Amino acid sequence: MRQLIPTPVDDVDPLDLYLADRRDLVGDRPWVMCNMISSVDGATALGGVSGGLGGPADKAIFRAVRASCDAVLVASGTAAAERYRMPLTSPELTERRAAHGRPPAPVLAIVTASGRIDPTLPAFAARDAGQDRPLVIAGGDADEAGLDALDAEIVRLPEPTPEPDAILTALAHRGAQVVLAEGGPRFNGRLLAADVIDELCLSLSPTLAGGSSARIVAGAPEGAGAGMKLDRLLEEDDLLFARYVRA
Repeated sequence: MRQLIPTPVDDVDPLDLYLADRRDLVGDRPWVMCNMISSVDGATALGGVSGGLGGPADKAIFRAVRASCDAVLVASGTAAAERYRMPLTSPELTERRAAHGRPPAPVLAIVTASGRIDPTLPAFAARDAGQDRPLVIAGGDADEAGLDALDAEIVRLPEPTPEPDAILTALAHRGAQVVLAEGGPRFNGRLLAADVIDELCLSLSPTLAGGSSARIVAGAPEGAGAGMKLDRLLEEDDLLFARYVRA
C-alpha cells in the first residue's frame, strides 16, 4: 500500500499508521471515528451491502481502523444487513493494541430504538473465549421480549431513540476513549447533527455504482458538522483511503 499524503511512501503498513494516530478525549466524551466506503459516484452499498465496493486493500484498512478503537458502534439495521460478527482478535493484534493502550478487543455496541434485533446474528452466537458479550444500547420504549432474547449486555436509555450524547456517555462509563461508528448513513446523520464526528476514515472505491444508495451521511441538516481537513491519503488497487480530522 502506498502513502500519497502527507509524504509519499511506497510501502506502508496501515496497521502501524492507524494505531499510531493521536486520538484524545473531546472534553469528557470519547473521540469518535466514522469509517465508511463509497463508490466514486457516492453509493455506499451494492445490493444492499457495502462488501461489493471493497476488496483486499479495503479489508486491510478496515482491520487497521478497528484496531485503533475501544468500541465499535453500529445501528441495528446495518448490523442486520451486514450480518455483524464480533470484532476479530488474534494474539498479534492483541499485543499491538496493548502497546498503544487499547484493550484486547473492542466491544461491539449495537444501537436500537425498537429492541427488535435478530437474535441469530453471528455477533450474538459466536465469540472468542473470554470475549465480552455485545452491548445493546436500547431506547426507553424498546421491546422487552426482543431484548431478553439477545445474548448481550443491555443498556436502556430513557429517551425513545438513543441520542448520540447519551450513547457516548454509556460507552465512556465502560472505559471507551475511542469509539468507531460504522453506520449506517442515517445513524451517521444523527452523529453529524450532534457534531460528534471527530475523524472520518473514507474508502473510495473505483466503481460507478448507479442506483439510489444513500450517501455516507443521510438525514443531517445541511452544514451541521464541523469542517474537516485531510490528514492522510493511501492507495492500493485504485482504491483511495482518506483520513480526515476536524479542521
